[in-house]
Amino acid sequence: MNLFRSIPVVIALLALYSAQASAYQYGMYVPSAYTAPAYYSSPYPVPYYPAYRYPAQPRYPAPQSVPAERHRPAAKAQSDQPETVSPPAINANKQEFVNTLLPYIEKENKRLLVLRKDILRAINKIQAQRTLRRAEKQRLLKLAKDYRVNGDVLKDAAAREELMQKIDVIPASLALAQAANESAWGKSRFAREANNLYGIWTYDESKGLKPKNREQGKTHLVRIFDDIGDSVLYYMHTLNSHPAYNELRDIRQQQRASNRPIDGHKLAAGLEKYSARGQEYIDLIQQLIRQNDWALLDTQNHKV
Repeated sequence: MNLFRSIPVVIALLALYSAQASAYQYGMYVPSAYTAPAYYSSPYPVPYYPAYRYPAQPRYPAPQSVPAERHRPAAKAQSDQPETVSPPAINANKQEFVNTLLPYIEKENKRLLVLRKDILRAINKIQAQRTLRRAEKQRLLKLAKDYRVNGDVLKDAAAREELMQKIDVIPASLALAQAANESAWGKSRFAREANNLYGIWTYDESKGLKPKNREQGKTHLVRIFDDIGDSVLYYMHTLNSHPAYNELRDIRQQQRASNRPIDGHKLAAGLEKYSARGQEYIDLIQQLIRQNDWALLDTQNHKV
């Protein structure tokens, strides 16, 4: 009998437990011991009870405002890549370099075009069997010597053709790219102290600057120029006269024969002997021309 009397009590307890369990399951019951605090700032999750049992709370207090004068820049992330300057700063430096150098390049190219016209007039006189003035003859002979022309330009048609091939423009894209590379955009020691933008060497101690890291046993110096204009003139004359750049001049002559603009990107293929890096140097110069859109400066035909 006692057993049957206790059954209702057991059933009542079971029902109460079942109701609490159901409330717990569907989020309607939060034990008072684990009620979320009004502002929870622990860095660790609330133990045992899922977060959805109480309204979401911020994990950390909001940072206090700091006076402007106390702000400090965030620490830079460690990286094996070199730090780069923002594009606007780079573009400004490049533009300043171009604005400074381009007028010298254009001035020298204009001088070369005028000189080509004078030579062409003299050559036309010779071909028409007209007598040249003494000054004209002396000038042709001097130019032939300065530009290392083989043969007598007064008698040999091939020599006159070689002179015309050598006295010609150097496209601005090529001159800018080589100057940017050789002088670190005009920031190198040789550019600043010697006005040397093209890495020109000399063995004349009265005209040279000793490189700081020159190898033992070497005697070369970096040529000192009075100004940037002299550096540009010397560089262009070197490309136009030195036997090492015959290929460059052949490419230029082919462009003239087909009535195309003188293309610095293509002429760069003739610079293999300008640097010990050979083809790697050519690729670098062509890359500089492409990256800076300097081919746009070569659209003029430079007809003569």
